[in-house]
Amino acid sequence: MRKAKAFANRVPRLAAHLSAKEEDYRARPPIIVNSLPKSGTHLLMQIAQELPDRRYFGSFIAQTPSMTLRMRSQGEIDRKIAAIVPGEVLGTHLYYTPETEAALRKINAIHLFIWRDPRDVLLSEAHYLAKMNRWHAMHKAFAALPDAETQVRFAITGNGGNYPGAEERIGSYMGWLTSDSCLSLRYEELVDPQTQLGQCQRILDVYKATARAPGSLPSAEMLVDAINPARSHTFNRGGIGRWRKEMSPANLALCEERLGPWLAS
Repeated sequence: MRKAKAFANRVPRLAAHLSAKEEDYRARPPIIVNSLPKSGTHLLMQIAQELPDRRYFGSFIAQTPSMTLRMRSQGEIDRKIAAIVPGEVLGTHLYYTPETEAALRKINAIHLFIWRDPRDVLLSEAHYLAKMNRWHAMHKAFAALPDAETQVRFAITGNGGNYPGAEERIGSYMGWLTSDSCLSLRYEELVDPQTQLGQCQRILDVYKATARAPGSLPSAEMLVDAINPARSHTFNRGGIGRWRKEMSPANLALCEERLGPWLAS
């Protein structure tokens, strides 16, 4: 559905881009919903689309598109960022590089980055690739494995080729955590009723500080009401800390060895 919408909207999006002026980006900054895959991309999109003066064309920028896993060059990423329209909200899976950071600054983007405990990411990714996305380049490799534990182990170790180990796949995003050009959000805090209101207020504060014409803003409570993880077409069971019950001791030890700096207690 998203890809079909993106295709249908190519002409109006191009027209909007060609007519855009620098002051349009200052008044109505684009919103970039960037995510570590399987960390709540659609959940954060639901929030972002509630902000005023948004335009959604169905566009998505992936560093490594799922059907090929071919790494896009920095030049390709820069060109795709430069084509973003004022007021546009779009999803991305973008690795951290200083060049990408600079390209997003150039269009005055509000950059929201969401991530999740890598152990839950790996559980979700293994299920998604084995059971849900038959068009993904790694689907057949995951589906051929005998059980969930082996699939999760494969998600951790990778194949040494176009699907590298989790420390490289996940680590490529983690520079955003220390970047002052984006707002880093934890999936766990956006779905926890005790913390989600405060996280939505952080998003509103960044929007107000960046947009020169912020318009009539929703309340943080309205952004919370927009959250519905089950509306995502990639939704499995969601939840926080599933790894505690579902990941084997051997796979947990492997995660500690490879991903230690990014694991929650």
